[in-house]
Amino acid sequence: MNRVVITGLGVVTPLGNTASDIAAALKAGRSAIGPVTLIANPDLGPKVGAEVKGFDPLAHFPENKLSLLDRCTQMTLVAARDAVKQSGLDFRSNGLGLRSGCIIGTGVGGMTTLDDCFQQLYGKGAKRVHPFTIPKMMINAPGAHVTMEHGIQGPSFTVASACASANHAMGVTFQMMRAGIIQAAVTGGAECVFTYGTLKGWEALRVMAPDTCRPFSKGRKGMVLGEGAAMFVLEERGAAQARGAQILGEIVGFGMSSDASDIVLPSADGAARAIAGC
Repeated sequence: MNRVVITGLGVVTPLGNTASDIAAALKAGRSAIGPVTLIANPDLGPKVGAEVKGFDPLAHFPENKLSLLDRCTQMTLVAARDAVKQSGLDFRSNGLGLRSGCIIGTGVGGMTTLDDCFQQLYGKGAKRVHPFTIPKMMINAPGAHVTMEHGIQGPSFTVASACASANHAMGVTFQMMRAGIIQAAVTGGAECVFTYGTLKGWEALRVMAPDTCRPFSKGRKGMVLGEGAAMFVLEERGAAQARGAQILGEIVGFGMSSDASDIVLPSADGAARAIAGC
């Protein structure tokens, strides 16, 4: 079995857009949760969330390309660029792209595009939508754009398993690399859910906190949604060492399970079996 290491990391998050920024924010005890500003609607129930502040797409992409990129894909591409840059890999060199993969996890994908489309059709009575609506909103769009930008020509697909999507994507990538199916990969997760329709759906579940998130607290009132992207470059350990790459960490195990019980109520036994499976 091959050993698998991390040689690149890129992030776009409400706490910061570099690993050092996030670490500093965590040490300072700074919360990323605040009023939702991406949606201006007075009848919105959940009014707090963890938004990525000050993300300007035009700082990262030419204007004519944005018609193809949902907010989720935009953040994925920016995070992937940083991860690949840190790794020092060139997927277009020596056929590496043919031996590499891109597996990304997301729960819902291009919800901004979908919500905009529905508002045009049902809210404003439009007779047609943008011709790139489908390739922009499809759940595998973030991964597809990463492969095109970096020349990754091996396995590329999206993992969707709700809140576990990114973990499963990284775990599957790890297993494929350990088995020798691929030599390197870009993997991680992304989500951008701050749309009116999405938040009304979460509101209907009656699980959203009105103020902040307090996991494991006796006074907890619910969950809080967030957005962002985090991408890793995984590499076979021997190859990383041979080229003198900085190794950020090693993945040594991965486990997963299904509760097979309730669609919204997690089971502690299921979590324990996933941990034991590592």
